Amino acid sequence: MDIFKLKIANVVRRFAFKEWGGTETVIWNTSKCLRGLGCNPEILCTRALSPMAKESAEGIAIRRFPYFYPYFPLSYGNKRRLDKKGGSPLSFQLYQYLLDNQYDVIHCHTLSRLASQACKAARTKKIPFVVSFLGGRYDMPQKEIAEMNRAVRHSFNYGRLLDHFVAEKDFFAMADGIVCVGYDEYELIHREFPDKLVEYIPNGVNHSKFAGAEASGFRKKYGISHDDTVLLCVSRIDYQKNQKLLVEAAVKLIASGEKIHCVIVGPVTADDYYLELETMIAKNNLDSAFTIIPGLHSESAELMSAYKAADIFVLPSLLEPFGIVVLEAWSAGIPVIAAKVGGLQRLVEDGVTGMFFDTSNLQTFLDAFYKLKRNPDLIKSLRENSLKMATENYSWEKITGKLLDFYRKVIEKYESEK
Repeated sequence: MDIFKLKIANVVRRFAFKEWGGTETVIWNTSKCLRGLGCNPEILCTRALSPMAKESAEGIAIRRFPYFYPYFPLSYGNKRRLDKKGGSPLSFQLYQYLLDNQYDVIHCHTLSRLASQACKAARTKKIPFVVSFLGGRYDMPQKEIAEMNRAVRHSFNYGRLLDHFVAEKDFFAMADGIVCVGYDEYELIHREFPDKLVEYIPNGVNHSKFAGAEASGFRKKYGISHDDTVLLCVSRIDYQKNQKLLVEAAVKLIASGEKIHCVIVGPVTADDYYLELETMIAKNNLDSAFTIIPGLHSESAELMSAYKAADIFVLPSLLEPFGIVVLEAWSAGIPVIAAKVGGLQRLVEDGVTGMFFDTSNLQTFLDAFYKLKRNPDLIKSLRENSLKMATENYSWEKITGKLLDFYRKVIEKYESEK
């Protein structure tokens, strides 16, 4: 088989250009690189958050299918909550499409019921099934699980009955290959499935897209003074991402005389948390010190300008399998202060490519902030080291090369075991 002419079905829960996240970034950029290498990747998903059935972008076909959540009753509001985060939909039309079309490999980027359906389709078609693990199997906080389940708390889950007939129950164990974006999860899954092909393939970044971005236009548009130290956080607006910590930090920093402005950019995946965040800002009279932009496309010129306008990038997540936005901050030349959690602990080297802090101890964040403010040589060193790390190790071309090689290993093993 010519590995450079693979037809790949990328199955994902949703793919909406206006509701962008890490999963979409990975699929989109690896698909573009794979196409450039001669492969034929398709993106197959539900119509959650994007009703357009078919579209083609940069030569890549995106197909969206009708879907439903097997709960009764389920209000429109709760359905939308599931669309944004944590939903486990079924799509018989997507499943049928997989059966009706020829692929060399089915690669699923979700652990929901769609993964079970995709696995069943792969078994029926007798082709390899690969699943990407993006975190949450081992370390999802109970509070986070409770928040995701709130939308269906008082509904009857008839999906338990359907699962026996329409899906492979243990798709993870049946996968022919597992891709992990976090190294900790890679080690844990390798231990759980010692005989399975498991590969650590981190996320990547297109560092060249920051080259033409400029800072002054962004500051002017949002009324941010040139004298302000801009703290930027790019992530989903969600409990897991913990942007409230920035409010707590701003209270302390402004009280001590610091001139700061916090910019939060990202799609809202938890409406209740967004409201709590806005309320917290207002109660502390910090409206003039915060700019919240609920969603910019990852390729937008304004997002690139937001990075360039920032003095410090902050990622205060409670759970983070990898942290793709850290790569973007590195590429934009911004020093990073990151929570010492999950995959960030491997990605960032404390004092070399960023600074760590403990999310349970606000003072550790303040200490990192002041250490940067008072040490321009440290800022220069962090910028140089992190830019070098991003460009040499995390280009999308290099990451996609690893993915293509993994497909080859999976296909060869699958064929040899037939």
